[in-house]
Amino acid sequence: MNPIEKACRQLRHSPLLKRADWLWNSARPVYDALVNAAGRGGLERVINGTDRLLIAPQFRNLGEKYEPEVWQLVMAVLRPGDQVADVGAHIGLYSLALAQRVGPTGQATAFEPDPGNYQHVLRHARLNGLGAQLCVVNAAVGKQDGTISFSGDKDIQNQIVPAGTPGARQVPVVRLDLLKVDVEGFEEEVLAGAEGLLGDAARAPRTIFIEVHPYNWHLCGTTSESLLSRLKRLGYAVEHLDGQPVSRISEYGEVVARHSARSGKGTHI
Repeated sequence: MNPIEKACRQLRHSPLLKRADWLWNSARPVYDALVNAAGRGGLERVINGTDRLLIAPQFRNLGEKYEPEVWQLVMAVLRPGDQVADVGAHIGLYSLALAQRVGPTGQATAFEPDPGNYQHVLRHARLNGLGAQLCVVNAAVGKQDGTISFSGDKDIQNQIVPAGTPGARQVPVVRLDLLKVDVEGFEEEVLAGAEGLLGDAARAPRTIFIEVHPYNWHLCGTTSESLLSRLKRLGYAVEHLDGQPVSRISEYGEVVARHSARSGKGTHI
């Protein structure tokens, strides 16, 4: 963490000044200017104690703990030279760490349909010197190439919306050979678009991390049974993060699909 930023945080949370909101409200413009100037080349974060990344100053409120349990599992299965994809990259934290870890012989691809977040991923790739190892794609991922309706409303839980939704715009959607999936309910759409990869014995990913959003599945006809059956048919056993088998998905969370016969193949996340 930048020394100026670190000193300001320590001062802000000191016992004597912790409740001095009047002071911090007055000092914030000066603090913002200092951090923006000091962080022009990126603010350092060591995410979960393992991955050193540089982030843009506007994300200075981001701490160094970020989904630690999922992060540890994802990073543990990576190998140098792997081909990986982050579907729903947001501002690119996972994408950056993936690109660093696969190294110059590997390749990471970040898919992010939101134009603003796409620009943030691009900027973070430049700040971290990962232009050659991280490909950033401004598109959604689905079961077929084309376009899909996307909302820029940050207050809704799902930005991929039904066609004709007021204020929505069309964004590209592509099929994918993937896989780490965080797509707000369209998990099975992504898997359907990747069946060519998942069903190919030579290329099927060892591991797929999927953030599941059952509350949005009605938008695309997904059910627990349809998602788990698709993965089972393709040779994947689905587990909770603690390694226990998944028999039904009814709540938001993370699951891990491991291919029964691909333990020696390249990981796609």
